[in-house]
Amino acid sequence: MNILKPFLCLAVLLTGLDAFSLQAFAQFKELVNYKGHTDGVKCVAFSPDGKSIASGAADNLLRVWNPVNGKEIFVAVGHKAPIWAVAYSPDGKWIATGGDDKTIRIWDSSNGKDLQLLQGHQRSVGDLAFSPDGKFLVSASNDYTFKVWDTSTWKETIPFRAHGNWVSTAQFSSNGKNILTASYDESIRIFDARLGDQLKKWKAHSDWVTAAQYSPDGKSIVSSGGDKFVKLWSTEGKQIKSFEGHTDVIRTVSFSPDGKLLASGGGDNVVKIWDVSSGKLIIDLKGHTMEILQVAYSPDGALVASASSDGTVKIWDLRPILNKR
Repeated sequence: MNILKPFLCLAVLLTGLDAFSLQAFAQFKELVNYKGHTDGVKCVAFSPDGKSIASGAADNLLRVWNPVNGKEIFVAVGHKAPIWAVAYSPDGKWIATGGDDKTIRIWDSSNGKDLQLLQGHQRSVGDLAFSPDGKFLVSASNDYTFKVWDTSTWKETIPFRAHGNWVSTAQFSSNGKNILTASYDESIRIFDARLGDQLKKWKAHSDWVTAAQYSPDGKSIVSSGGDKFVKLWSTEGKQIKSFEGHTDVIRTVSFSPDGKLLASGGGDNVVKIWDVSSGKLIIDLKGHTMEILQVAYSPDGALVASASSDGTVKIWDLRPILNKR
C-alpha cells in the first residue's frame, strides 16, 4: 500500500491542488545544491549542450561546474565587483559576464581564459544575451541604457534610446531582428535591432519590471514585477494572462525550452513552476533561505537552476513533472 496516499488525498481536500501536482511533489527531489560561491549568487546559465553551468556572484567570481554532480570545472577571476549577469554564446565557446564594476568580460568557456573587456556602461551591467547567430551581444544596465556589441570586433554598434530607469532585461527575438527590453520604469519595449528604432512600448506592471523574455516561438512575452505578478503578453503588448501566487517581489521568470512551462522566483524564496496554457501553479520548489535572483532551464527542459542570495545554486529535477504531462 502507498502510505502517502491518505495524506495526498487529505492535501487535495485542504489545498484544492490536483492530485497530479501533489504526486509530482511527492516524487520530487533536489538534484544538486551547489555551494561553491562565498557570497550571494546573482546569476546562472546553462551551456547550450547542457553539460556545464555558469554562475556569478557577489564574491566577484565566475564559476563553471557540472549541473548533475556539482563538480567544479573552473573559476574565472577578473571582475572587481559582484557579477550580475552571465550568458553563453549560441555555439557554447564564450561566456559573457557583467557586473557592478561597469564592465563586460568575455571568457573562453573551456578554460576560463579572459578574452575581452568591454567598457562603456556608466553603472552596473545587470543582463546579457547573445543574438541567435552569435554575431551580437546585448547588455542592459542600471545607467538606464542598453548597448549592442558586434562580436567580430567587440565594438558598440548604433546607440539606442534610453529608458527612464534601470534596464533590467535586454534580449534578442528568436529571429534576431528585434530586441526586447524591460525596465524599472514599469515598461516593456521592443526595438529594431539593426536600426535602433523603438517599435513598441507599453506599461507592463504597476511596479518595477524585473525580467522579461520572449517565448521560444517568439509569439508571446513573459514578464515579472515588483507588484508580485507574472504576466503573459502578446508581442503587440496585449495582456493574455496573469499568474498570481508569489508573496514578494518577483525577480526572475523564464520559459521552458518548449514554451509550455514557466519558472519564477523572488523575495519569497520559492521557485514556482506554472503551466502556461492553463495559468495554473504546478508546484512550489522550496529550499532557499533568501531571495532568488535568477532561474534558468536546461536546454532539454529537464532541469531548472535557481540562484539565490543565500550563496547557493540549486538544481531541481523536473522529470517527475514532465513524465506526468
